[in-house]
Amino acid sequence: MPNYALLTASGKDRPGIVASIAKVLVEQDCNIEDSQMARLGPDFACMLVIRMPEGMVSEQLTSHLQPVASEFGLRTYAQDLRPEEAGETRSDQPKHVIHVYGADRKGIVHRISQHLAERSVNITNLHTEVIHHAQPLYVMLIEVQIPPYVDSGRLQDELAAIGKQIDVVVSMKPKDDARF
Repeated sequence: MPNYALLTASGKDRPGIVASIAKVLVEQDCNIEDSQMARLGPDFACMLVIRMPEGMVSEQLTSHLQPVASEFGLRTYAQDLRPEEAGETRSDQPKHVIHVYGADRKGIVHRISQHLAERSVNITNLHTEVIHHAQPLYVMLIEVQIPPYVDSGRLQDELAAIGKQIDVVVSMKPKDDARF
């Protein structure tokens, strides 16, 4: 039975980080099954669910990645996952995408995410960005899974009302099969 690990790495962004991590993984007969990688400010951060060969554990994975971590100045951490945990990202619940945009201000993420949490709506992906113009524009995209007992139309109306309170536009639509 394959083993799984959650690998995180972060450090100053520069070309070659992803290629170097991926090379080590391929050399160790590992497979990236799920990942998020991004540049945040001047830094790079990634989270990867890795399927490792039978018998390998996360400590060995970290050891194999040490030369890359040293070369790029990365902080890495790996933890073992049970096979059922590795597959938890897949769900039959329909996904929706929430778009938020407006003037940048403190508290936008909190207000929207708090409302979602109160309705047991799970955030599966969240991306924010401030687009700098004469008036900075705040943009947030949130991928969510809505439980069957939550009325998505009502949730959309509630989110739009919160948006009016905090002076941003909030809309929600079903997500198609394309990635976020």
